[in-house]
Amino acid sequence: MHTISPLAERMRVAFVTLVISMAAASSSQAATTSFPQYPLLTGGNSIPPNILMILDDSGSMTYLRMPNDSSSNLADSVSDRSYVTNTLYYNPSATYRPWRTANTNVNDRLAAANFKAAYKSTTSLSDPVDLRTSTSEFCKGSGRNQVCESISDSYFYVPKIANPGTTASNYDKYRIGSSTSSGNVGGGAVQRLEGEVTLAKGTASIKKNEWSPCYAVSPGGSNGIVFTTSGGSGDGDLYVYSSNNCTGAAAYKSDNGNNSESVSYSNPPGTVSFRVYAYSAVSNITYSAIADAYWVNATPPRQGVDADGRALTPRSQADELQNFANWYQYHRTRNKMAKAGASEAFGRLGKNYRVGFDTIWNRGGGSARVGGASPSFPIPVATSDGLFEGSNRSTFYTRLQDADASGNTPLHGALQRAGRYFSSDAAYQDSSGQMLTCRQNYAILTTDGYWNQADSNGGYTSKVGDYDTQANGAEYYDKQACSKGSCEGYADTLADVAYYYWKNDLRSGMANNVRPSANDPATWQHMVTFGVSIGQQGTLDPNLPAPKPWNVDPIKNSGAERIDDLWHASLNGHGSFVVASDTDKFASALTAALAAIDSRSASGSNIASSSTKTETTTLTFVAGFTSGSWIGDLIASPFNAALTGVSSTPKWSMSGTFKPGGINVQAAAPFASRTVLTSFGGTAKLFDSTTLAGATVFQRNGTTNDVGVADNINYLRGDQSLEAGQVDGTLRKRAYPLGDIVDSSPAYVEDTGTVYVGANDGMLHGIRVEDGRVLFSYVPKGLDFAELAKLSSREYEHHYFVDGQIDVVSRANQGNGRNILVGALGRGGRGVFALDVTDPAAMGVTNVLWDKTTQDTTSDKNMGYVLGAVRIRKGNGGKTYALVPNGIDSPNGTATLYAYELDANGGIVATRELVADPGSGNGLMSLGLADLNGDGLLDVVYGGDLLGNVWRWDFSGSTPSAAVKLFQAVDASNKPQPITGGLSVGRSSTGTIFVGFGTGRFISSTDVPGAGVTSQTQSLYGIIDKAATITDGRSKLQKRTIPYSGSTAKGADARGFETYSILPSDKLGWYVDLPPPERVISAPTIYGSGMYVASVIPATGSDCSGASGSGYINALNLFTGTAPKSGSYFTDTTALTDGKGEKGVIGSVGISGGMATEVNVTSGLATVGTGGGLDTDSTGINPPTGAQPSRVSWREIVQ
Repeated sequence: MHTISPLAERMRVAFVTLVISMAAASSSQAATTSFPQYPLLTGGNSIPPNILMILDDSGSMTYLRMPNDSSSNLADSVSDRSYVTNTLYYNPSATYRPWRTANTNVNDRLAAANFKAAYKSTTSLSDPVDLRTSTSEFCKGSGRNQVCESISDSYFYVPKIANPGTTASNYDKYRIGSSTSSGNVGGGAVQRLEGEVTLAKGTASIKKNEWSPCYAVSPGGSNGIVFTTSGGSGDGDLYVYSSNNCTGAAAYKSDNGNNSESVSYSNPPGTVSFRVYAYSAVSNITYSAIADAYWVNATPPRQGVDADGRALTPRSQADELQNFANWYQYHRTRNKMAKAGASEAFGRLGKNYRVGFDTIWNRGGGSARVGGASPSFPIPVATSDGLFEGSNRSTFYTRLQDADASGNTPLHGALQRAGRYFSSDAAYQDSSGQMLTCRQNYAILTTDGYWNQADSNGGYTSKVGDYDTQANGAEYYDKQACSKGSCEGYADTLADVAYYYWKNDLRSGMANNVRPSANDPATWQHMVTFGVSIGQQGTLDPNLPAPKPWNVDPIKNSGAERIDDLWHASLNGHGSFVVASDTDKFASALTAALAAIDSRSASGSNIASSSTKTETTTLTFVAGFTSGSWIGDLIASPFNAALTGVSSTPKWSMSGTFKPGGINVQAAAPFASRTVLTSFGGTAKLFDSTTLAGATVFQRNGTTNDVGVADNINYLRGDQSLEAGQVDGTLRKRAYPLGDIVDSSPAYVEDTGTVYVGANDGMLHGIRVEDGRVLFSYVPKGLDFAELAKLSSREYEHHYFVDGQIDVVSRANQGNGRNILVGALGRGGRGVFALDVTDPAAMGVTNVLWDKTTQDTTSDKNMGYVLGAVRIRKGNGGKTYALVPNGIDSPNGTATLYAYELDANGGIVATRELVADPGSGNGLMSLGLADLNGDGLLDVVYGGDLLGNVWRWDFSGSTPSAAVKLFQAVDASNKPQPITGGLSVGRSSTGTIFVGFGTGRFISSTDVPGAGVTSQTQSLYGIIDKAATITDGRSKLQKRTIPYSGSTAKGADARGFETYSILPSDKLGWYVDLPPPERVISAPTIYGSGMYVASVIPATGSDCSGASGSGYINALNLFTGTAPKSGSYFTDTTALTDGKGEKGVIGSVGISGGMATEVNVTSGLATVGTGGGLDTDSTGINPPTGAQPSRVSWREIVQ
C-alpha cells in the first residue's frame, strides 16, 4: 500500500462539552439572522418545567415598613419615613415604574400614577387620593392615653450625610404640596422644609430724625417673620410695612426708647419691608429679619452615577412628582412591592414554562379562599399545554396583581399544597393527557414574616414530623442541643415539609428520569423549593456556609429563627434562599430562582487534547456554561488511571465550581488584571476604561441598573466590584466573569502550552495550560457593541459574541518563527481576525494582525456568520493561507471561500474571494484540507455548503484554481442535504482519494424536530475525488445500510453497518441513509481505514427521550461504507443481529447523555463530549494494524 507521510504538525481536534439550559452598536453586526440568539439546545426542545409561585398574602403584607413589623400607619419620623431605616419607603435615587403587564415587552406597563389621584389601597389599585392633601392617622398609646394625629401621606426624609442614623437633623424633610409658584406642575410641587432663614441682616448708623434705607424681604412659604434691632448706641424705632417699598402706614411699630426693638409679623402677604427711624442719632445698630420654618419648591438629591459616570442630579419637578406618585401607588407596601418585583421577574420569562400561582391562604383573587388541595391557579394544562403564553400568562398576572392580604402566615400548608399538587397527574400531563415523567417541579415560596400557623387551619393537614433526619439522608439534618446521648431533631418544621417533597418519589409508578443537576441530584419526581424572605433577616447569615447539623430551633423560638427555617427549607429542597428588602432586590431574587430553574446541561462544541496518546498525562479540555446566569467554565482533565476515559477529577477548573476536586485558579490569578486587547473603532488598542473613555456605546441608560462607560468596560474585563450583592452594586451578578462557551472549540498549542477558546463575554481568551490562568483576551471589532454593553444588565438575555472556531499555525511547521491564530465570530458576527500568539504571556497591540468584517472593504462583501472551522496552512510557492468559509446569512447568499494570502508576519498580502456558487440562499459552511504528496503543504481544499454541494479548489500551484463541483448530496426525493460539518480525506491502498462527510444542520428553530417540523433524511457519504463532477448523483454511489442492532457489553444502544464488501467498480462512492431526525453536524476523523463520525438526534421536546438529545459514535470503512474487512473498529466484540439470524459487528455506539460532539481519536479511544453536560463519553477502539490506507486530511489526529 502507498503510504502518505503525516504532517509534522499535530493538529488537535477540539473537544468541548457544555453546560446549557433553556432560555432564550456602533458595530455593523445588528442584522437579521436565521438563527436565534440562544443555544438551540436550550430553547424549544426541552420539556417545560412546572413552576408554582406562592405569594404571601398574610395581613402583615399590608404594612408600610420593612424590615421590622409595624402598624399599618407611619409616624412623622426619619425611622418610619426614610429609605435608610425603612427599605420600603421612597428613595429618590431609585426609579419607580408601574407594574409590568403580561406583555413580553419590558415597557408595556400599567398606567403611570397621577399625584392628584394616586391609589392609596395597600393591596389594590383603588381608593384614589390627592397626595397634596391626603393624610393618615397615626396613634400612640392606647385607651384613654392614646394620642392620635393626622400626618401627610407625602412626607419623606432624605439624608444629608452618609450614615445618618436616626438623628433628625441629619435629614431634609420633603412633601408633595400645593403650589402656584414657579416650578409647580399642575398646582403641585415637591417641597423641602426649610428651618429658620435670615432674610436680611446688617448694621446702620443714622442721623437724628432721619430714616435708614428701606429693606424688602420675601417670606416665601413662611408663616411668620421676626424683625429685630439691637446693639449700638442711640434710640432707633422699628417700622414694618405690608408694602415692598416702605410706603403707606406701617403695619407694625416698635419704639421701646432704645435700640432693642422686635416685631413679629404672622402670615405676611408676599414681599414686605422695614426701616429704622432715629429718634436720636443711632450708631452701629444691628437689624435682622428672620423667617420661621417654611416649605420651598425643591427636588431632593440622588445618590449614584448616571450612564457617563457622573453623579446623579435632581430630577425635574414633573419627573419627581411622577416618580413619587408611582412609588405610592405601585410600591409603597410589602404587598405592592412583591407584586412589582414578581411582575418584573416573570416578565423576563419565556413561554417554554408551565406557571401556576397560589397564595399562602389559597385565595383565588381578592379575599375569597379556594380551599382544597390545589393551588388557587393551577397550571392551565388544557390551554396551550400550560405554556406561559397568551391567556395563561395574562391570568397569572391578573391573579398576582389582584392578590389581597389578611390573616396569619401558614407557610406549612402552602408548601404542602404545592407538594401535593406536584404529586398529582395534572403536574405531568400535557393537553392530550400524555404523562411526561421527566418534567421538573419548582415551588417559589415568598413571605415577609415568621410562620405562625402550622396546623390544619392553615392547610397543613398531614404532618410529616421530623423528616429531615440524618438517617433519612438529609445533608442539613436538624439536631437539638443536649448534654449527652443522641437527640431528636425538631419536628414539623418548614424544612421538614420541603425535605419530604424533595426526598420522596412523588410518582412511584413512573420512571425516574428527571434530569439531575449539580445542586439537585434527584432523578425521581420531586419538588425543589426556593425561599424568598421579604425584608426579614434570620439569626443566621445566608451568605455564610449553613450549619451542619442544623441547630436553630424554630419551634420553641417564634421569631427570626423561623426565617432561618425558610432558609433551611430551601437547602433541604435543593433550591436557594434570598432576603429581599425592596422591589429591585425582590425582582432580582425571583430572577435568580428562575435562572436556576433555567439552568440545564448541554454540549455544542468539540474537545481538545494535549496529546494524541491515551496517557494519564494527556489533558482533555472541556468547556461549558450555565444558562440563565450565562457564566462559563473551562476544565482541564487527564485520562483516568484505567485509560478508559476522561477522569472525573480535573487538574484545574477556571471557575472551580463545575466539577469536584482540582484547583481553582480564580483567586491566584485575578481575571480582571490580565491584558485585554481590541480593534474597537478599527485600530488595535487596549480594552480598558482609559483608552475607551469616549466610547459611549458602552454606557447604558433607561434601565434599573444604568452604568457609565468606565464601570461597564471594567465589568466586561471581569471586575465584579459593582455586581449586585456588593456594596452599592447594581450590575448583573456573575459567579465568575468568564462568559458562556457554546460553539467555540478549545484549540491547544503545544509549543507554548496554551489553549484558546472564544466566549460569549465578547472575548477570545488565551489560557495557560499549566494552571488555567488567562494570559490575555481579545475583543474583536465585528461584535455588536451595543448588545455587548447589555452584558452587565440584570435584564440581560443571551446574545452570541465570540462563538466561532479557532485555528493556530505553529512556528514548528511554518518555518517563520511565529504562531498565528485565526478565529471567527461564529454566531456572534460577520467577521474573522488574526493574532500573533508566539508569546501569549506578552501580548500587546502589535500582536493584533488584522480584523475583518463585511463593512471593511468590498473584497469581504460576501462574508456571513462563519459557523464552520477556519484554517491557516502553509501552501505551495512559499505562501501561507488563512482559509475561511463565508458561512450563513452572507449579504449575497453565495457559497464563497475566502483565501487570505499572508506574509511571513501574518499580515494580509492579498484577499482571494473564490466564489463556488454565485446563486443566493446558500453559504459555504465547512472545509476539508488535504496534502496529497506528503510534503506538508496544502494541495486541495474541499468545501460543503447549505445546498449539499461538495466543492474542490486546487491549491497545488502558485494560485488557487476556480471551484470544481464534485458532488451534490440529495435525499431520495432529490432534495439537497446541507453539509454543515467538516469533510475529511483519505487515500485507499490503491491510491484513490475519498472524501468523507455527513449531512444535516442544527442552526435555526426549524431544524428542531417536533410538532409541525418534518425531518429530512440525512446521510453519511464517502465519494471518490476525480477532480470532476459526479453528474448522476446518488445513482453513481453504492447504497449501504445499517441492518444490525443490539446493545454493547455495557448496555448502550448499538447498531452495525453492512458486512464488508468492496465498492463495485462502476460506483464513485457510497452513502448510508440515517433514520430521521438523526443527522451529522461535525467532521469525521479518519483513523486507518476507519471514518469515525458522530451523529446526533435532537430532542423533540414532546417526550422524555433526553432533554439534550442523543446520538452515536459511528465507525465505518471510508472506502466501502461498510464494517471493516475483518474484526471491528471498536474493542467491544458483542455480536449484533439483523432479526433474520445474521450477525454483525458493532459500528455505532449510542450516546444517551446528549448529542455527541466531534469524535476525538487518541490511541485506543474515541471520545466525544455529550450534550448532557460537562461530561465525556469514551469508547475503546482498535488501532490500525499492518499496512494501512493513509490519511491526507489535517482534521484527524495522527498517531
